[in-house]
Amino acid sequence: MCANRISRRASIEEFLSSLQREFNLNPSRPLFKMTYKQPSTWPMSLSKPEHKKPIRIAVLDSSFNPPTKAHLQLLMKSVTNIHFQNDQPVTRHQIKEQPPEFFDACLLLFAIKNADKTVTSSDASTVDRLLMMEALASYVRSTANSDTYSAALRNLAVGVTTHPIFTDKARAIQTSLSKSPDQSFSLYFIMGYDTIIRFFNPKYYTNMREELASFFETNSIICANRQGYGGEEAEEQFFQSEIFKEIVGGENDKKVMRIKLDDEIAKMSSTRVREILINMKNEEGVKEQLLKLCPEPIVAIVIQEGLYTKL
Repeated sequence: MCANRISRRASIEEFLSSLQREFNLNPSRPLFKMTYKQPSTWPMSLSKPEHKKPIRIAVLDSSFNPPTKAHLQLLMKSVTNIHFQNDQPVTRHQIKEQPPEFFDACLLLFAIKNADKTVTSSDASTVDRLLMMEALASYVRSTANSDTYSAALRNLAVGVTTHPIFTDKARAIQTSLSKSPDQSFSLYFIMGYDTIIRFFNPKYYTNMREELASFFETNSIICANRQGYGGEEAEEQFFQSEIFKEIVGGENDKKVMRIKLDDEIAKMSSTRVREILINMKNEEGVKEQLLKLCPEPIVAIVIQEGLYTKL
């Protein structure tokens, strides 16, 4: 383990201890804290320290167990394919004559609690996941194009929230950022189809219609296709369902934008990465397989830290 990572691990452990102490004071209040932000002005950019319009933040929330190329493409495709005209999100092919606006910043978000998954002994720890998220953030920033619509990929933060439900996550982020009284923020949560069907599941809410109506006042969703959940037909049925239309509106409503990932990317999963590590014993063989699924900095951490299995 390199010295820098040892030091960073200690810093993250102290960060999480501090977060837990604050959470214990009021467990019902959702919290959001950042472990990493570049540049230091995040979510404001260095080139635009002041904004009159809402700052638009693309939020990729995931368990990052571990981060994969699918996570990377979800973020990059959202930022580079969804633009804004007249304060409304549009896809590239919908852009009209006037020049579009773009996302201002990105956030990689991890929830310490998960509404559906139970952490097992073979999962990466919260510290390890945050180390990988920070490595992914650095990788995104270093590989982002210099064009205007990629600027948000260079204005990136890694954050932690204490609550598992998206309405609470959004409230925690908005509360944390609202310390700038003259500035407002619009959050765009990026999720796969498997996640959006859970987002609209009534079991997570006391009053789903009321809570989601409040969520969509200042937040939106970017949804990507995901293999293994019924295909395009099932996705179309969901987006045409009465409950979806009732809460979100018709096809022309911009509260939920859709993007399409390449089939090879859409079928990638963190589960597959963990299976490879469990079932293969040769380190070089493992590395070759992992590089097909994960960015190189993530593969390096997984192997060097012996995550998911002891090689």
